[in-house]
Amino acid sequence: MSGWDKVEAVSALEAHGLLRVPIRVVRRPHQMSRRLLRDRFNRHPLLVVRTAAASEERNLPRLVGVTPEAAARWIIDLGPGLSVMVQPYEQVLFSVELAVYESLVVAEVVPGIWELDSRLAPAVLVVTDESLELTVPETGFQTARFHDPPQGIQKRAARVDDWQLATLAAWVRQHRRHLMALLDDLGQPFGLKLHHSSRYGLSAQNIRSSVPEPDTWQQDTPPPPINTVPLSSTDAPLPEGPVLLDVSVAREEHARLTAFIDRLHQTGTREVYLRSGLLSHLAINLREAGITVRSAHD
Repeated sequence: MSGWDKVEAVSALEAHGLLRVPIRVVRRPHQMSRRLLRDRFNRHPLLVVRTAAASEERNLPRLVGVTPEAAARWIIDLGPGLSVMVQPYEQVLFSVELAVYESLVVAEVVPGIWELDSRLAPAVLVVTDESLELTVPETGFQTARFHDPPQGIQKRAARVDDWQLATLAAWVRQHRRHLMALLDDLGQPFGLKLHHSSRYGLSAQNIRSSVPEPDTWQQDTPPPPINTVPLSSTDAPLPEGPVLLDVSVAREEHARLTAFIDRLHQTGTREVYLRSGLLSHLAINLREAGITVRSAHD
């Protein structure tokens, strides 16, 4: 599945009934006129435009909360080799990363939008056929990000509310059959990105190919050793032994994250503790580099 692009992922999600937000796909946008693009997407006043490559790539260009005219201008200027997915803009109230296995489904939840550089500690919901287990961060309110079209990104104190967790638990129960069918199709455990908006509720956005081993969630993870050094910068000196990471790397600075992971390898770091979730973008990148990622307790 590592070779899947977002377009293939969207098609799979739609086929399995996991897609609620209508998404229009354009495979060769550079071959279309601006007028045709504008006319195709003028049903909604504001749009979100995402791009996809021929493989599972992250940090590709995107545009959020723009008019059909502005979206068409932006799409025309994209280089060849990128497909485009266009969907109506809706404010994201909370974000979810799922890990789907045969015997359980795990969700990490944060208020607002969840970006690569997020330092939010997620609430964790573990759902099996027999039980539901919830862990919430002791930090309570955290500084979350929300997007508002007139003003762009806004930061405010927020937490995951009870109704959001209840909505998510009900969604997982309702869609368990669809999730298992997708698991069978993919032939391996997978991750799923979800957004919640007032108009569409929970809707899947993308498929992730990297999730922790299932027993990660079914055992008590010890906290970091007392002498574990916390790092808040990718430029800080690296200690020997496990590292407690509390770093923020924007999607536009992905090269800096790659260089940091290279430094971890060079110093022999094999284990990293994160507060920002085992399904976060940071955790995915670290796991793919062969580094063990564990949850850091508050």
